[in-house]
Amino acid sequence: MIKPRSRKQLWLGIGMIAVGLLGLGLFNFGRHNTMPFSGWGSGGVYEKGTYSSNGERIYYQGVGSDGKRIPFKAGPHWLRMMGGSCVNCHGPAGRGGLPVMMGTQLPGDIRYSALISGEHGEHYGGEGGEKHEEIAYTDEDIWNAIRNGVDPSGKSMDRTMPRWNVSDGDMHDLMEYLKTLD
Repeated sequence: MIKPRSRKQLWLGIGMIAVGLLGLGLFNFGRHNTMPFSGWGSGGVYEKGTYSSNGERIYYQGVGSDGKRIPFKAGPHWLRMMGGSCVNCHGPAGRGGLPVMMGTQLPGDIRYSALISGEHGEHYGGEGGEKHEEIAYTDEDIWNAIRNGVDPSGKSMDRTMPRWNVSDGDMHDLMEYLKTLD
């Protein structure tokens, strides 16, 4: 343990920690698993109420049919602090290729036509960063990728792919929206 040189340094350090914790608390107050905000990570300029379907809202805001942010069991830490959704990594057209903060690969093309044809792009993932070949996805494979971060061959996707706890109804709506991106 590092010893402070004076009481003044000790209290300064404690004060800085308190200010930091207060800032984090104010920044995140009421945001975890609640209604989305329209800042970075939530779809940006896409405001509540501008969506043609629940699937589109999920894609842009990460908010389910219950009006709450869809929780996830694994994924980048910044999602917990800043929110996030499909659009943040895969883009408005679903074609991917947008760099992800702390990511090890570029997100792939998640348009339904690209996934089922196997033309979504090679990617690297898993703990060893092994290469995953282009493989055609079934609807079940897409659900498994979104919920468990596993590709059709059973390999783990990159750690920056969230493992979403999305309901069956919301997943169905999201799948229908992905089909419109073609």
